[in-house]
Amino acid sequence: MYHVGVVGPEPSVARILDVAKDFEKEMTFHPFTYKQAIETKEIVLTHQKEVDAWLFSGPIPFVIAKSVLGDDESLYGVLFLETGIYRSLVNLFLQKDGVFKRISMDFPEEVDILDDTLKQLDFPVENLLVRTFPADADEEDIYNYHYHLWEKGESDGVLTSYPGVKERLEQKGITVSWITTTRLETKQTLLALSEKAKAQYYKDTQVAVCFIEIGNLEIDQEELLYDSQWKQLKMEETVLRVSRKLNGSFHKTGNGDYMIFSSRGEVTQHKDLLQDTVQKIRDEWKHSVAVGVGFGDSVLRAEFHARMAVQRSRTSQQDILVFLDEQGEVEEYHNQHTIISYLSESDEPELVEKLAQHQLSVQMYNKIRSHVEHKNWNTFTSKDLAMELGMSFRNAQRILLGLRKTGLIQEVGETKSSDKGRPMKLYSFYI
Repeated sequence: MYHVGVVGPEPSVARILDVAKDFEKEMTFHPFTYKQAIETKEIVLTHQKEVDAWLFSGPIPFVIAKSVLGDDESLYGVLFLETGIYRSLVNLFLQKDGVFKRISMDFPEEVDILDDTLKQLDFPVENLLVRTFPADADEEDIYNYHYHLWEKGESDGVLTSYPGVKERLEQKGITVSWITTTRLETKQTLLALSEKAKAQYYKDTQVAVCFIEIGNLEIDQEELLYDSQWKQLKMEETVLRVSRKLNGSFHKTGNGDYMIFSSRGEVTQHKDLLQDTVQKIRDEWKHSVAVGVGFGDSVLRAEFHARMAVQRSRTSQQDILVFLDEQGEVEEYHNQHTIISYLSESDEPELVEKLAQHQLSVQMYNKIRSHVEHKNWNTFTSKDLAMELGMSFRNAQRILLGLRKTGLIQEVGETKSSDKGRPMKLYSFYI
């Protein structure tokens, strides 16, 4: 089941959960309410691992969450359209028999629909005192803004985006309406989230094939046969435990070679376990390990991708985990951190042709570019590349020379090696 954390003030969360009843077969909703919007930061950081996606009641908690988690694809905010502003205006007018002379209004500065919305109203703009605030503004400042205007007689009604401010102004007898999202906007957002949940379910149920290859299993001349067999049994037990955790089907395909069939969701969830297993075999039994995981719509496709992935792991000489999916996207992991993510294919014929002229692959080009971006290198040398990718210095020189001839990178200067004093060429990618 797809788990969604719903974040917002209590009335908004209650409305979302009521609309969400039509989506309970596809998603499980977990409510997280706050008194002040700034509490969103603590909520998302504390409960991040408990949900697959976040649904925020409006732009204010959504923007605050983005400031903490970045542009995460798992963040969804209920659509904020003109209807929410129109409804709050109607609610304000219904509270008073007479005509409002002036209305003070606060609005999150990160939302850019206000100007267009006001242009569509048959309401003098000069009668609206609008002030924008950052989403994580202190609500005390917003309250003081409205209260002082009312106290001086410069406004006789308030539109606010903060329910806490609304409550305090009401206690002072001020006519106030809360700008919030509507049920229609909520339903439209839930429909989009539902499609995401279905896509994730499809992705998680894809076939996953995991190849594990343990190297250097030849019997040492000084090692007893019994000790060698015992060590292999213990390593096999370790891999078998991994298979059990993955709810997978375990197969021994050769001396030190194993295959596990599972689902993409299970494998993705236990990436750290796979990395811990590699570390254990390497540290306790001093053997190199290559791990390749392939995903696909069928066992055949998943196995094909797994074989390509384990080959990349084996040739990297860095004991990395390599994942390859049906889109050609490669992910490499080491020490429980993503090293790099890149595409092994390209839909740009000109790029493919340029690289082929110099015996270079799209995969290598994308891999180098991703490493450079990951390391935040403005410039780099063949030595940097050789150390980062675990290749020979000569091979790195050949690759960079080929990329320069294709016009994909440029030579920007020279540096000197500290040991021999020989100049090394500095390169950078064209922006």
